[in-house]
Amino acid sequence: MSPVFPIRTLFLLVIPVAIAAIILAAAGRRGAGVFKKQGVAWGLTVLMVFAAIGIGYAKAPVKPSANGPEPPQTNAPAAYPSDSPSDSFVWDNANALSSRTEQELDRRNERLWNAHSVSIGVVTCDNERDLGDYALACAEKMGLGGYDFLVALDIAGENYWLVQGDDIRRVFTDDDCSDYAYDCMEKHFAAGDYDNAVLKLTKALEDWYGNYYG
Repeated sequence: MSPVFPIRTLFLLVIPVAIAAIILAAAGRRGAGVFKKQGVAWGLTVLMVFAAIGIGYAKAPVKPSANGPEPPQTNAPAAYPSDSPSDSFVWDNANALSSRTEQELDRRNERLWNAHSVSIGVVTCDNERDLGDYALACAEKMGLGGYDFLVALDIAGENYWLVQGDDIRRVFTDDDCSDYAYDCMEKHFAAGDYDNAVLKLTKALEDWYGNYYG
């Protein structure tokens, strides 16, 4: 954006230049003898000095006024993205899991992602009409892929579910999902120990990934 000169600056610049131009025009009509008169010469010199001052003042940077906007801060701290619960694959909608369990599940997913680029989602809910459909819908919302798992626990409905991604369905079948979920979760789930239920199942799935990827 180009600077805007104040009226005072324009006055200092335009008036002396205009007067000097008039004198020069008169000199052109009357001949060079005009400049031989000492008073006229001194007057013209003063006008040219004022014109030079006006030009210099016009080129000087304008300082912000006390009521004007402050200059941008160059030493402001950089903004860094912060972690958010939405980044986690653990959605405890029924408040059935402890914070310690959620942290362990997040660490497990971090290990799985670093080692195999896979994740295990865990969700809890209450009284879902179709837990299988609910689990699939949550997996889609989480952005889970074809090599991932999702564990769903319906606390009030006393049910649990394990679903696998389509890309591993042939090597980890629906029967495998039922067997793993029952063997790892049934005892703890029936006792209301939902923390150990999901920790035991996700640990078994983490071990399965290790064997699968060798």
